[in-house]
Amino acid sequence: MKLAPSNSRLMSLNLCLILFSLLAALRPPFAGAANPILPGADPHALTVGNEVWLYPTWSRGPGGRFFAFSSTNLTDWQRHGPVLEFADSPWIKADGQERHQAWAPGVLARGGKYYFYYSVGPQNPTPSRLGVAVGDGPAGPFRDSGQPLLTGGDGFEAIDPMAFADPASGKCYLYAGGSAGAKLRVFELNPDLVSFAREIPVATPPQFTEGAFMHFREGRYYLSYSHGGWQNATYSVHYATADSPTGPWAYRGAILTSDATRKGPGHHSFFQKPGTGEWLIAYHRWENPAGDGPYRGSRQVCIDRVEYTDEGLIRPIVMTGGSTNTPGTFTNPINPGPDPFMTVYNGQYYLTTTQGDCIRMWRAPTLEGLKTAPGQVVWRDADPSRSRGIWAPEFHFITNRWYLYYTAMADTRVDTTHRMHVLESEGTDPLGPYHYKGRLFDPANDLYAIDGSVFQHPGDGRWYFLWAAHPGHRIRIARMANPWTQEGRSVQLEASGFGCDEVREGPIVLRRNGRLFLTYSACDTGKPDYKLGMLIADEHADVMDPAAWVQHPLPVFERNDAAGVFGPGHHGFFRSPDGSEDWIIYHAKTTAAYTYSGRTTRAQKFTWNADGTPNFGAPLPLSTVLAEPKR
Repeated sequence: MKLAPSNSRLMSLNLCLILFSLLAALRPPFAGAANPILPGADPHALTVGNEVWLYPTWSRGPGGRFFAFSSTNLTDWQRHGPVLEFADSPWIKADGQERHQAWAPGVLARGGKYYFYYSVGPQNPTPSRLGVAVGDGPAGPFRDSGQPLLTGGDGFEAIDPMAFADPASGKCYLYAGGSAGAKLRVFELNPDLVSFAREIPVATPPQFTEGAFMHFREGRYYLSYSHGGWQNATYSVHYATADSPTGPWAYRGAILTSDATRKGPGHHSFFQKPGTGEWLIAYHRWENPAGDGPYRGSRQVCIDRVEYTDEGLIRPIVMTGGSTNTPGTFTNPINPGPDPFMTVYNGQYYLTTTQGDCIRMWRAPTLEGLKTAPGQVVWRDADPSRSRGIWAPEFHFITNRWYLYYTAMADTRVDTTHRMHVLESEGTDPLGPYHYKGRLFDPANDLYAIDGSVFQHPGDGRWYFLWAAHPGHRIRIARMANPWTQEGRSVQLEASGFGCDEVREGPIVLRRNGRLFLTYSACDTGKPDYKLGMLIADEHADVMDPAAWVQHPLPVFERNDAAGVFGPGHHGFFRSPDGSEDWIIYHAKTTAAYTYSGRTTRAQKFTWNADGTPNFGAPLPLSTVLAEPKR
């Protein structure tokens, strides 16, 4: 227990806390409104002191030139150069071609020097090549080494160089290749950094097309790269992780994909913001093009925030700024996290998603506004029995207080230590503050417990608790003595997996037309077949009797391959602010691969069938522009 400070120290501490809270409240979200920041493509970002330097492919004016751009605030950019011109590299013309293209540079700062790696086209009829030049500062000028560093051929395209200095070993590596050959090659560089010591055989990771980039964070190596055609909406950023800079790679999925108005985001670089160390991504995209491509015109360079889970995985990146939807509309996803829950309170939307190490809540007057609203941490726990693996928070207004139900595991990170916990608000603000109320458990089945939800029975007026439990990862139900305590024993509710045997989870109850609709997720959430099933009971039934619940024979919400939506599930429901519309909020992925990455939060309106059952329809593609819920 900490000792209480003296009165004078307490007053000073309180004043500091008040000032800090005011500053935090006034702090805007990352300056996405500045996007796009400049025309160009394939940006390589480099932090030098208090400045960020960008080296893009630059197509304005005469070809065969590279420029650099620097900024101290990520908003105002100064152009430098040309920092390198092909006219100063005689070897480039040795292939006999009249025209040569300059694209996709990469820069490495090492030993007081700056090493500029770049691609030289054409790729046909002669092979592409890589060059390297050296400068004394980030603005160059860069002096070419006098010969190509790497030449393509035999199905390999020598493009998109990226140099990486391994902080663990001190060795430097060059990553290159892609496009039609879609082959990744990795070379260890000699100490002079303008020649190779050796090539290191590596596997080309899944979904790799081009534009490899390596960064290192907290003992883990992140290999990210572009997938798809650069002139269309398929272009996107995927990534894999490894314990070394050369693999083997563990594929993690897509983290940056097209939305309704911003297409083909890719060919990127990661960097840390000066002063704060915040991770950011620089990339290019097409602004507000028609259709899915091919696109023509100028790509735009943008910068957005990168967030990591408690387990060190990259959350899907939300693009900001630039083209906006028509007022009164929104596009999905509205949040990069999974396991969403949302409610409308006093005309505002309040949203939570799984964060891993804390409970974070977003508030905004519109669904589109949630994308850029700053997340507020409403709970973080130092108790080692419940400080990790914080999943699937839900918050319900009961007897003039908010009760926040969530899953957490011990800091040992053993999955079977997951249990359900309850927070109680001090007042009526969903953002809190909250205090810990207790662990919600069944004394007769005090095992693994996740995805808790509560509902009030319209027949007896009592509150009931639903959750996913061991053994079997199945749904259980129990009466509640109060919002944080179970009463009596729980019972298991049998629910179909529609061919998936391993999981039933995320139960939540929807009431309408004299019935209770218990919807739940079935299948492993990493699979593309993750889906929603439904049990139905009369609203006056004894819900503790398993026989009172009737299985709906088919899934009620599942993958939509034609729309590029996979694994839709772990959902919630909310009403439009005017109370006239019903909406479902859920997470889904854009890949059919088995992965937990890339699950993002989406929302869409649903209707009701003539027989009184909900009709959730099919999950919509991310390109769909939707009208905001009615106010």
